[in-house]
Amino acid sequence: MVEKTDKYLLTDVNHLRRIKFAQFRRQIPVLIVLALAIIMNSIFPTNNRLLYDIALILAILAIATYIFIGLCFRYRQRIPIPPENALVSPLQGKIAYIRKNEGRTLINIRKNLLDRVEIRSPHHSTHLENNVLQFDTPAGKAYIRFNFKNPYWFAEPDYTTGNLIGMVTGSGSCTISLPGDISLNLEAGDNIDAGEPLWEGLYAQSNNASSSSYEGI
Repeated sequence: MVEKTDKYLLTDVNHLRRIKFAQFRRQIPVLIVLALAIIMNSIFPTNNRLLYDIALILAILAIATYIFIGLCFRYRQRIPIPPENALVSPLQGKIAYIRKNEGRTLINIRKNLLDRVEIRSPHHSTHLENNVLQFDTPAGKAYIRFNFKNPYWFAEPDYTTGNLIGMVTGSGSCTISLPGDISLNLEAGDNIDAGEPLWEGLYAQSNNASSSSYEGI
């Protein structure tokens, strides 16, 4: 069960441990290189300038890489509770495009290398099938597809809107496919956080769209 305060949705600490463990696994080779550089630095005296400089460069590169990997695994422990019936962004990133295509609205969100690793549930009715998030709306089924090498999904997650359900590292994108021609208060180039509302009143607006379509039959 997801924990909440009056204003915030709190992340399961077990999920946060998994993120930190994944980060540490990436940092282990860097720590080994740093240890070797320190050993070299202690073995070779400063008058052996070449080997001393190599050890120093290795140490500096290892420290910089260690910090960089840490920045690539950033996450938030809590987020503001999303509005009821809102569709929220599953990723932190920038909106690459919003398009209309064959009766659907497509929203592409591009994550860069240093954006947070969180994948958050876009809606409380979400479920995962073949690495595609899906949920039903009165106007039809919505899909979210991820273009990443290895998205990681937590086992038996709670799909409460905005809850942490997985993680993804590196750069890539996701495409949200919604039924109908939808007007959003967003545009290409806007930055958005994981768990931040993309579309509020999802069911209310979908019901209005459905009613209009029936009137035209």
